[in-house]
Amino acid sequence: MFFFAFVSPSFSQEPPLDVSSARKLPARDPNAIDVDGWLLYPSLRLYSLYSDNLFLSSLRPLSVPGFGVAPSMTAEWTNGIHTTTLYGNLDRQTFPTENDINTLDGRAGFTQKYEAMRDLIFRVNGDYSHQTWAPGLQNSLQAAPVTPTTVVLPDGTRVLPDGTKISPSGQVVGQATPAIGSSTQVFVNPSNQYSGTFSMDKIFNRGILSLGETIGRTEYENHVLLQNINRRTFTENAAFWLGPLLYVYSDGSIGTVVTEATSTSTTSYRVLGGLGTRQFGLWRGSLYYGHQGSQGDALAAGLTNNFSASGDIYGGSISYYPTPQLTFTGTVDRTINISSQNSATNLALTLPSFAPIQVALTASSRSTSASLTSTYEITQQWFLNALLGYFRVEYVGSTRVDNSWVANATLRYDIWKNMSLAWEYRYRSIISNAPLATVNSNYFAMGTTYRF
Repeated sequence: MFFFAFVSPSFSQEPPLDVSSARKLPARDPNAIDVDGWLLYPSLRLYSLYSDNLFLSSLRPLSVPGFGVAPSMTAEWTNGIHTTTLYGNLDRQTFPTENDINTLDGRAGFTQKYEAMRDLIFRVNGDYSHQTWAPGLQNSLQAAPVTPTTVVLPDGTRVLPDGTKISPSGQVVGQATPAIGSSTQVFVNPSNQYSGTFSMDKIFNRGILSLGETIGRTEYENHVLLQNINRRTFTENAAFWLGPLLYVYSDGSIGTVVTEATSTSTTSYRVLGGLGTRQFGLWRGSLYYGHQGSQGDALAAGLTNNFSASGDIYGGSISYYPTPQLTFTGTVDRTINISSQNSATNLALTLPSFAPIQVALTASSRSTSASLTSTYEITQQWFLNALLGYFRVEYVGSTRVDNSWVANATLRYDIWKNMSLAWEYRYRSIISNAPLATVNSNYFAMGTTYRF
């Protein structure tokens, strides 16, 4: 639950240089389990954790140790044109001193990919998940769930569903390092989430266009704390080279969330365009500017929580590669949201994912974030990920100011190609001039993952 991919809205995807003309099956992972043409990727993770404030609460800090077991399975079949992926996992967390917060989370789904042509790819995904803990607010623009599947990197390297990296020639060249991040404040409220996604990728010479639509529903066990919602989101991502060094890109999302109990329909959008560079020397960077907004309409008679909000967004990122094994990436993001009224809502503004603070759509605010991440391949067996982030929220028309610091470090040791140990430490701090809003938390975790 605490691992959320550190994907800031400021990151852009470098477009491909050309369309591959070869149509042949890629080299298979020699370590996968082959059953009748299906490649199976089973894994098992065992871990322990300790936090001095598990739910990041100022009223009742919960200091607990915990233990977890997380089996998972991904199966993939392909004939080069059609690719079917089936996946499922469970995550059981037990807290001996606080049994009422024990979790049993799970996820299952499928992805069907159809390469109509080398430059035209369609995908259909169905996903179900159960979560025991829930954040205080739901994101107003809920993207399609990230599914375990084979991903081809710009240099031709493939990352398999279990994280194994395969070179274009078929050699195992490493293991993907897990993304690091930090969660917001959560509490116990089990939910079931259902979603379906259809997407299309069109590859051009020196460009790419991706379109997608996701339809989903979230049902909560406790309707007093959070209400059931239906959602629909459209996304657009495009990038095109301007020359050997620069490319332009755009990212857009528009979505509607309908809250059943209040019959409130909220439509939100976020659109940005930017300029990025490929790596030149030891550097790489991007800049972007855009606009975001939302509008809530009460569909039932007697409700008065109609609102509209909007504001500019801008920022950028820069990466530095002093050695092939060491990378530093800095990001800055500024999001402005001016609302017509400050009313109750269960939806949050889209902000960089490392921030432990959520901001309601109806709150007029100016949010500023800055982060520095680093990945370091110490040796062929030792890997380090680190994140240092700062987040500040100024509430327009109010004296309230929230400041937050996040520090996260993950150290991984690959004992063998299919077994690794990992240690994580995370610090979260919120400093606010509002009553009962200042809080901090320390979190430790240690675990082992075995890929069969």
